[in-house]
Amino acid sequence: MSQLPKLKIKLPLGNLSEDVCELEQAKYRLNFDDGVLLVEGQTVHSYDELVQLATQDNYKNKEFLEVVLLQVIDGG
Repeated sequence: MSQLPKLKIKLPLGNLSEDVCELEQAKYRLNFDDGVLLVEGQTVHSYDELVQLATQDNYKNKEFLEVVLLQVIDGG
């Protein structure tokens, strides 16, 4: 079985830094309930969806998947 890609996480707007983590760590490092996660341009709502996306054939030879965290801001 080939190695799964790592995640290159881009933090919310205003923060230019990136974080890299293993796919297995995302279960504990990403909050799927506190915003929107875009992985390679696709919205992901859970860790299971993230794993399904990462194991697709078109991503299996990639070293990194780009993850963008978009925070939801409530207000009125």
